[in-house]
Amino acid sequence: MKRLIYILSITCIACLDVSASPLFSPDERNKPGDDKKKQAKREDTTTIVVNNPDCIEETEEIPDTTLILFPSHDLYASWDTNAAHPYKFNEIFKEDSVTIELTKEGDNCFVMPYKGRLTSLFGWRKYRPHYGTDIDLETGDTIVAAFDGMVRIARYYHGYGNCVIIRHNNGLETVYAHMSKILAESGQKVSAGTVLGLGGNTGHSYGSHLHFEIRYLGQALDTQDFIDYEKGDLKCNTFVLRKTDVENKYDLRALHARHKSDLMARKYGKNRPVKGGVYRVRKGDTLGVIARRSGTSVKSLCKKNGLKPTSTLRIGQKLKI
Repeated sequence: MKRLIYILSITCIACLDVSASPLFSPDERNKPGDDKKKQAKREDTTTIVVNNPDCIEETEEIPDTTLILFPSHDLYASWDTNAAHPYKFNEIFKEDSVTIELTKEGDNCFVMPYKGRLTSLFGWRKYRPHYGTDIDLETGDTIVAAFDGMVRIARYYHGYGNCVIIRHNNGLETVYAHMSKILAESGQKVSAGTVLGLGGNTGHSYGSHLHFEIRYLGQALDTQDFIDYEKGDLKCNTFVLRKTDVENKYDLRALHARHKSDLMARKYGKNRPVKGGVYRVRKGDTLGVIARRSGTSVKSLCKKNGLKPTSTLRIGQKLKI
């Protein structure tokens, strides 16, 4: 009897132990590394609970202020040190006109890049446009910056040869080409009068000279509209650039039209428009003939002179062109 009671007691204790503990196989109960895995799981913070405000990670975007370091960052969306003229004027220039202040208080005054004789002007030359003003010099002569600014390009560049391009705070860019030696580097801040290099004959050039350009948002402008080369100074401290001026004077189509007009004037000799844009009517002239010779239109002639397309012209009559 005692033996039977002992056996039953042992059996009950065994049953109590099994029900009180989870069911593990012998291999899993004391598996090595269990404690480390649990600890790693507790310390894992790679998962962020978005719905919990206490667990939201700060992801505030830091603004890119790189371009602020460069002149006219509000006008230009890039600082390109490879392409000379990467801008598209017609897409960027949305205003009817803009007033450009050439020098401001605190700037250095304008300095002539080089004082020399002008050998080629802005306009059409032979079979292609000439977007700058050529100034005669000798190889080795010193070339300086016209205005304060920062050098964007300083290297050999295709037809320009050795050239330096400077961007200025007023949005203008100036180009100095065909140099024999460059003495500036990209990213360098310069003042008016800072030496940029030495004159030469590199690139597409026939004889030593400085090819000097002034551009706004990539559009080449006539430097003579800014500079009095005889006096070696600016004509005025402000320059108003109108969209109509670009269309009628500065862009490729305007330059080509002026070229055709000049050819026509030379062809007809004395019948070309005289100084002041006035044409004197001669025998056989009609409004159509005068318009073709002068590179304009009958409509424009009528508007300027208060005429009709059917108006009769008198020999010796003066017409505004």
